[in-house]
Amino acid sequence: MKFITLRTIAAAVALSTAAVTVHAEKSGIADFGAFVPAAGKEYVEVNLKPALIKFAAKIVAIDEPEAAELLRSIDGVRVHVVGMDESNRGATTKRMNEIRAELAGSGWEKVVTVKETGDEKGDDVAIFVKTTAEDTIAGVVVTVLSNDGEAVFVNVVGNIKAEQIATVVEKLNIKPLRDLKVHTGGKADEAV
Repeated sequence: MKFITLRTIAAAVALSTAAVTVHAEKSGIADFGAFVPAAGKEYVEVNLKPALIKFAAKIVAIDEPEAAELLRSIDGVRVHVVGMDESNRGATTKRMNEIRAELAGSGWEKVVTVKETGDEKGDDVAIFVKTTAEDTIAGVVVTVLSNDGEAVFVNVVGNIKAEQIATVVEKLNIKPLRDLKVHTGGKADEAV
Protein backbone atom coordinates (compact mmCIF):
# COMPACT_ATOMS: atom_id res chain seq x y z
CA MET A 1 0.00 0.00 0.00
CA LYS A 2 2.80 2.38 0.86
CA PHE A 3 4.42 1.76 -2.58
CA ILE A 4 1.17 2.55 -4.41
CA THR A 5 0.69 5.75 -2.43
CA LEU A 6 4.22 6.96 -3.19
CA ARG A 7 3.76 6.04 -6.86
CA THR A 8 0.43 7.88 -6.96
CA ILE A 9 1.96 10.95 -5.34
CA ALA A 10 4.91 10.85 -7.75
CA ALA A 11 2.52 10.57 -10.72
CA ALA A 12 0.41 13.47 -9.43
CA VAL A 13 3.51 15.64 -8.98
CA ALA A 14 4.73 14.73 -12.48
CA LEU A 15 1.33 15.54 -14.01
CA SER A 16 1.14 18.83 -12.09
CA THR A 17 4.61 19.79 -13.26
CA ALA A 18 3.69 18.90 -16.84
CA ALA A 19 0.49 20.95 -16.61
CA VAL A 20 2.39 23.94 -15.22
CA THR A 21 5.04 23.57 -17.95
CA VAL A 22 2.38 23.44 -20.69
CA HIS A 23 0.63 26.47 -19.19
CA ALA A 24 3.93 28.38 -19.02
CA GLU A 25 4.72 27.52 -22.63
CA LYS A 26 1.32 28.83 -23.75
CA SER A 27 1.47 31.93 -21.57
CA GLY A 28 3.33 35.09 -22.33
CA ILE A 29 5.45 34.94 -19.19
CA ALA A 30 9.19 35.06 -19.72
CA ASP A 31 11.61 33.98 -17.00
CA PHE A 32 14.31 36.62 -16.72
CA GLY A 33 15.91 35.11 -13.63
CA ALA A 34 17.91 37.27 -11.24
CA PHE A 35 20.35 40.05 -12.02
CA VAL A 36 23.36 41.35 -10.13
CA PRO A 37 23.36 45.13 -9.82
CA ALA A 38 26.66 46.93 -10.27
CA ALA A 39 27.79 49.14 -7.41
CA GLY A 40 26.92 52.77 -8.09
CA LYS A 41 24.87 51.94 -11.20
CA GLU A 42 21.13 52.16 -11.70
CA TYR A 43 19.03 49.08 -10.98
CA VAL A 44 15.27 49.26 -11.44
CA GLU A 45 12.71 46.49 -11.05
CA VAL A 46 9.02 47.09 -11.75
CA ASN A 47 6.37 44.41 -11.34
CA LEU A 48 2.81 45.53 -12.11
CA LYS A 49 0.14 43.00 -11.19
CA PRO A 50 -3.39 42.81 -12.68
CA ALA A 51 -5.12 44.78 -9.90
CA LEU A 52 -2.99 47.89 -10.44
CA ILE A 53 -3.29 47.64 -14.23
CA LYS A 54 -7.09 47.33 -13.97
CA PHE A 55 -7.11 50.38 -11.69
CA ALA A 56 -5.14 52.34 -14.32
CA ALA A 57 -7.63 51.18 -16.96
CA LYS A 58 -10.47 52.72 -14.95
CA ILE A 59 -8.67 56.04 -14.75
CA VAL A 60 -7.78 56.07 -18.48
CA ALA A 61 -11.27 54.95 -19.57
CA ILE A 62 -12.74 58.44 -19.25
CA ASP A 63 -10.50 60.04 -21.90
CA GLU A 64 -9.12 57.04 -23.83
CA PRO A 65 -11.59 54.11 -23.89
CA GLU A 66 -9.54 52.17 -26.48
CA ALA A 67 -6.41 52.43 -24.35
CA ALA A 68 -8.46 51.36 -21.32
CA GLU A 69 -9.67 48.28 -23.18
CA LEU A 70 -6.09 47.40 -24.07
CA LEU A 71 -5.03 47.84 -20.43
CA ARG A 72 -7.86 45.53 -19.30
CA SER A 73 -6.39 42.79 -21.51
CA ILE A 74 -2.97 43.01 -19.82
CA ASP A 75 -2.29 40.68 -16.90
CA GLY A 76 1.14 41.89 -15.92
CA VAL A 77 4.14 44.02 -16.76
CA ARG A 78 7.67 43.37 -15.55
CA VAL A 79 10.62 45.66 -16.22
CA HIS A 80 14.27 45.31 -15.21
CA VAL A 81 16.84 48.00 -15.94
CA VAL A 82 20.36 46.90 -15.04
CA GLY A 83 23.20 49.40 -15.04
CA MET A 84 26.38 47.63 -16.11
CA ASP A 85 30.05 47.97 -15.44
CA GLU A 86 32.92 45.48 -15.66
CA SER A 87 31.63 43.62 -12.57
CA ASN A 88 28.32 42.50 -14.14
CA ARG A 89 28.54 43.22 -17.89
CA GLY A 90 29.59 39.69 -18.87
CA ALA A 91 26.95 37.93 -16.75
CA THR A 92 24.17 40.34 -17.80
CA THR A 93 25.03 40.08 -21.49
CA LYS A 94 25.23 36.29 -21.21
CA ARG A 95 21.82 36.17 -19.48
CA MET A 96 20.27 38.36 -22.19
CA ASN A 97 21.60 36.06 -24.91
CA GLU A 98 20.26 33.02 -22.99
CA ILE A 99 16.82 34.64 -22.64
CA ARG A 100 16.72 35.42 -26.37
CA ALA A 101 17.70 31.84 -27.23
CA GLU A 102 15.12 30.41 -24.79
CA LEU A 103 12.37 32.55 -26.28
CA ALA A 104 13.30 31.66 -29.86
CA GLY A 105 13.38 27.97 -28.93
CA SER A 106 10.02 27.93 -27.17
CA GLY A 107 7.62 29.31 -29.76
CA TRP A 108 8.21 33.04 -29.41
CA GLU A 109 8.59 34.91 -32.67
CA LYS A 110 11.30 37.53 -33.01
CA VAL A 111 9.56 40.50 -34.65
CA VAL A 112 12.21 43.19 -34.28
CA THR A 113 16.02 43.05 -34.35
CA VAL A 114 18.19 46.15 -34.26
CA LYS A 115 21.97 45.97 -34.04
CA GLU A 116 23.71 49.28 -34.52
CA THR A 117 27.33 48.86 -35.53
CA GLY A 118 30.07 51.14 -36.72
CA ASP A 119 32.73 53.25 -35.09
CA GLU A 120 30.59 53.76 -32.02
CA LYS A 121 28.87 50.56 -31.01
CA GLY A 122 25.13 51.18 -30.74
CA ASP A 123 22.15 49.52 -29.18
CA ASP A 124 21.30 45.84 -29.55
CA VAL A 125 17.52 45.33 -29.48
CA ALA A 126 15.36 42.22 -29.88
CA ILE A 127 11.57 42.09 -29.48
CA PHE A 128 9.70 38.80 -29.25
CA VAL A 129 5.97 38.09 -29.42
CA LYS A 130 4.10 34.99 -28.25
CA THR A 131 0.77 34.49 -30.02
CA THR A 132 -2.00 31.99 -29.40
CA ALA A 133 -4.32 30.07 -31.68
CA GLU A 134 -7.03 32.63 -30.93
CA ASP A 135 -5.02 35.29 -32.80
CA THR A 136 -4.13 37.07 -29.61
CA ILE A 137 -0.82 38.19 -28.22
CA ALA A 138 -0.08 36.33 -25.01
CA GLY A 139 3.16 38.15 -24.36
CA VAL A 140 5.72 40.62 -25.58
CA VAL A 141 9.36 40.64 -24.51
CA VAL A 142 11.70 43.54 -25.23
CA THR A 143 15.42 43.12 -24.58
CA VAL A 144 17.89 45.97 -25.04
CA LEU A 145 21.63 46.24 -24.52
CA SER A 146 22.14 49.97 -24.80
CA ASN A 147 25.37 51.68 -25.74
CA ASP A 148 25.18 53.73 -22.56
CA GLY A 149 25.80 50.67 -20.37
CA GLU A 150 22.30 49.52 -19.48
CA ALA A 151 20.44 46.30 -20.10
CA VAL A 152 16.65 46.52 -20.27
CA PHE A 153 14.25 43.59 -20.00
CA VAL A 154 10.48 44.10 -20.42
CA ASN A 155 7.74 41.46 -20.36
CA VAL A 156 4.08 42.34 -21.00
CA VAL A 157 1.65 39.47 -20.41
CA GLY A 158 -2.01 39.33 -21.34
CA ASN A 159 -4.64 38.37 -23.82
CA ILE A 160 -4.19 41.18 -26.30
CA LYS A 161 -5.99 41.34 -29.63
CA ALA A 162 -4.05 42.79 -32.55
CA GLU A 163 -6.91 45.15 -33.37
CA GLN A 164 -6.69 46.63 -29.85
CA ILE A 165 -3.07 47.57 -30.41
CA ALA A 166 -3.86 48.88 -33.90
CA THR A 167 -6.58 51.16 -32.51
CA VAL A 168 -4.35 52.56 -29.78
CA VAL A 169 -1.36 52.94 -32.14
CA GLU A 170 -3.52 54.85 -34.63
CA LYS A 171 -5.18 57.00 -31.96
CA LEU A 172 -1.87 57.88 -30.30
CA ASN A 173 -0.05 58.20 -33.66
CA ILE A 174 2.76 55.76 -32.80
CA LYS A 175 4.31 55.54 -36.26
CA PRO A 176 7.04 52.90 -35.64
CA LEU A 177 4.40 50.40 -34.50
CA ARG A 178 2.09 50.93 -37.48
CA ASP A 179 4.15 48.68 -39.75
CA LEU A 180 4.84 45.95 -37.16
CA LYS A 181 3.66 42.58 -38.45
CA VAL A 182 2.62 39.80 -36.11
CA HIS A 183 2.25 36.15 -37.14
CA THR A 184 -1.26 35.04 -36.22
CA GLY A 185 -1.09 31.25 -36.15
CA GLY A 186 -1.15 30.04 -39.75
CA LYS A 187 -2.76 33.03 -41.40
CA ALA A 188 -0.82 35.53 -43.41
CA ASP A 189 1.03 38.07 -41.29
CA GLU A 190 -1.14 41.00 -40.34
CA ALA A 191 -0.05 44.52 -39.55
CA VAL A 192 -0.81 45.45 -35.99
